[in-house]
Amino acid sequence: MKYVDALTDISVTDIKVDLMRTAYDNEDALLNSFDPRVVLVWTVLFMIIPWLFYDTLPLAILLAAAFALAALSQVSKYLLALLLFGQVTNVGFFVVLVPLIGGAMRAVGHLGDKAGRVVEGVTTGDVSVFAETGTIVAAAVGRGIHTATTSQEVGIDAVGALVPFFLKLTIISVISLAVFSAMSPQKLSKGMLRLGVPRQLTFAIAYGYRMMPLLVEEYHALINSFRLRSKVPEKQGLFRWRYFSYLLMLSVKAFYPLIFNVAKRSRVTVEAMETKGFSRSLGDEQSQALRTEGMMVRTRDVTFVFGSLLFVAAVWVFT
Repeated sequence: MKYVDALTDISVTDIKVDLMRTAYDNEDALLNSFDPRVVLVWTVLFMIIPWLFYDTLPLAILLAAAFALAALSQVSKYLLALLLFGQVTNVGFFVVLVPLIGGAMRAVGHLGDKAGRVVEGVTTGDVSVFAETGTIVAAAVGRGIHTATTSQEVGIDAVGALVPFFLKLTIISVISLAVFSAMSPQKLSKGMLRLGVPRQLTFAIAYGYRMMPLLVEEYHALINSFRLRSKVPEKQGLFRWRYFSYLLMLSVKAFYPLIFNVAKRSRVTVEAMETKGFSRSLGDEQSQALRTEGMMVRTRDVTFVFGSLLFVAAVWVFT
């Protein structure tokens, strides 16, 4: 499915297929064709490079290059959409949510200051207090709107100042998605093992990759089983809140059996690994050499790294 189709056509099956491709292998991805050690070192390097730039233009160029790399690495469209949604909500927090909260607090504070006068008038039977109540409410609304407008202007200025920071974080996030979505768990664990990472950690990462699609499949099956044994609310309510509450309740109910099944599956895995001598092979150099044989830094790996550095140097010079 193309990236554009994800805006109008989405299903649980598509999400599971993307997770399966990410977790097991992605042979057509660009980064999957390089040596994993080179890719990991390149990733660390390009997590540092964006912090050397401060202007918006070079950061925007690097972000466009990162998205192009993500497209060549066939990154899941749903992960990219989730990343973009997070960045948009960060901007909306400063521009929309903060002014609204500030204006509401200012209005409530003004009403709290004048509440004593209204209570006193009601207890004494002063009829004029009802006219004053309208004036107090109008003043509170006016102050709230003024505070919200002023805060929004400040928020827009703050977003303008934080745009380079958001761009840097987005570049790093997109590159990380491209790398860890492109490389298969085997290549990732082998590369980390050759770089000196303990085998326990590399196995945990590879096992997590393998378990992720299985957990999604099992969670989906639990949700379907609970839906078969439960009843959908006949009246969905305003904005379908009863239906969404029903879905939330099913999600919570399916979570606990999933945790139990994960614990049981992990115990079986540990017993199977120990039967095959996993603990004994942790410190065996021959076992490590056997697992990482065939790894070699080729000309295309070096060309990729130096080509990336030349691109960054060109952005630095010409922008």
